[in-house]
Amino acid sequence: MLNDENPVKSERYSSRYTRGFLRMLTNEGQAQTDKFVEQFYESKNYQERLEAVKYLISVKGKYSYPEKVLADALKDFCSQVKVYVLKHLKFSGLIDPNIKDCLTDIAQNDEKLQLRALALERLSEFNDPEHYDLFFSTSLLKGSKESSAGLKGLYKLDKEKAYQMAKFRTESSSGNLDIAIAEIFQNEGDTNDLSFIKQRLKARNKFNKIELIRIYLRFLGRLEIDSIIRSNILFISEDILSTSNRELVQLLIMELHHFISSFHNYLSKNQDLLKYLNKTIDILLEKKYMNQGQNDPFGPI
Repeated sequence: MLNDENPVKSERYSSRYTRGFLRMLTNEGQAQTDKFVEQFYESKNYQERLEAVKYLISVKGKYSYPEKVLADALKDFCSQVKVYVLKHLKFSGLIDPNIKDCLTDIAQNDEKLQLRALALERLSEFNDPEHYDLFFSTSLLKGSKESSAGLKGLYKLDKEKAYQMAKFRTESSSGNLDIAIAEIFQNEGDTNDLSFIKQRLKARNKFNKIELIRIYLRFLGRLEIDSIIRSNILFISEDILSTSNRELVQLLIMELHHFISSFHNYLSKNQDLLKYLNKTIDILLEKKYMNQGQNDPFGPI
């Protein structure tokens, strides 16, 4: 009997010990959190305030502290503190209305472009119609980072208006705005909108092509038009080969393979197109023309 009771007593002791240990850890964690809240408000050294903000964001939801700290961090006179909050804080689920006000103020008034663009991106996560005018007006700005963030925010609130704006901005777009327009065309556009992506792909330098190609291929997959897919795959391949960049060719192979996997159902019903895509990949995999610098291996396709 005594032998039977010992494991039970041992287990009960272990459970009490574990619960006590966990309570101790929780109390220590809360005390540490309170310490960093105090450090944020009392320190005149931006590095110490940044350290506090990093810790508080990392334990959000685990230990308690007022959301006002995060709003105040967005008002910090050091841009590095604000950038960290804008990049790493999950804004969905926040209830302090001052957070939105801070984001709006940064988006409209901050002197730093990076901060304005980041604030617009975070505001778009709320899907709040009250930001419609801000997104609309920002999508007309000259700077590509701000205008692209505004256009993406507008798209979340009004897809048709964002598509119209994207069409309007095609003549004056560059950089990030090119990507934002291409993404909207990918979801809402027709075959006429492919010309914009073709032009921008050709114009981009070799280190900035793959992101646009990824969007380009998703657009083609949505259209599901055999002849359009063939001609544009050929265009993409020739454009990448013209760079004579082995790494870009390898990345294109990966994107084409992903395209085949993503649109398997459509391609399984279009075996000739599937064979064309696989043959394109096979040609790209050949090392002979890449080593010799030949840029036109697609004649026989």
